[in-house]
Amino acid sequence: MSAHRRARPRSRRRALHLEYDSDDFWIWLPPADDPLVLPGFGDAASLALELTDWPVTNEVLVLLDARRHVTAMLVDPPPTVGLFVGRLDLPALEVPFCQTLSIVVGEPPTDGPPPDRHRQGYFALRRFHMLQGLLLMDVILAHPERVQSLAIACDPDAVWFDEVPSLITVMPDEPDEPLAPTLPDDLDRPAA
Repeated sequence: MSAHRRARPRSRRRALHLEYDSDDFWIWLPPADDPLVLPGFGDAASLALELTDWPVTNEVLVLLDARRHVTAMLVDPPPTVGLFVGRLDLPALEVPFCQTLSIVVGEPPTDGPPPDRHRQGYFALRRFHMLQGLLLMDVILAHPERVQSLAIACDPDAVWFDEVPSLITVMPDEPDEPLAPTLPDDLDRPAA
């Protein structure tokens, strides 16, 4: 089950207002004890539809870790931040991320295949992010009634068709070595 409903606007108390080169934008941070996870395209599409209710003018750039946990969402970032997010030193962007997802609400989805400018923009942004060591998962065009994935429409090998790394870590019943270091016997005796 998707946890995207927890990203509703009532959660804006976890949002930070920032300014970069005189452009204002917001960074939304999910609660650490209740992660927002996007394992498949359906979850990302649901989040995109949800974000059409937020006060977003153009785009939300979603930052994800390797297991597709959302670590932050940049609401209406300036173009420089959106392009160079992997290289910028911004407050609150100390969160670990290696994948990005752009949800665009300022451009409605088209009927049929995306126009050439959308295809070219998607591949250019994907290359920019790749040069920064990031994986652009998708650019989703969102409208309150429908969404369009540029990754699925433009790329026959879209990331949505890949396996997601396991979300559960299994601990062995009996570890081979102690989990915490132990003190040598002579250190725990009081000095005489």
